[in-house]
Amino acid sequence: MEFLLILLAVFGIILLITLIILCVRLIFTLTKINSILDNVDMKLNSLNGVFETIDKVSGTVSLINNRVVSVLTGFFASIFKKIRKEEESEEF
Repeated sequence: MEFLLILLAVFGIILLITLIILCVRLIFTLTKINSILDNVDMKLNSLNGVFETIDKVSGTVSLINNRVVSVLTGFFASIFKKIRKEEESEEF
């Protein structure tokens, strides 16, 4: 019976030491991951200006595109209205 208690205590100590080693490795790994994430965050913040510029340019191009399409649509609509009016006046 004493042999089993001693064996259980030895396995408990081995398990405790193994868990401590794994926790220390986990702490080192988390420290490395934290430094990598800080580095990535710093690089992304440096690119924010570029993305804001692209967003402004994209918005401006979209606005110009919408206005050009609106003008062309109005122009073609007026041409077709004139043609329809001429066709209606010729019928009468």
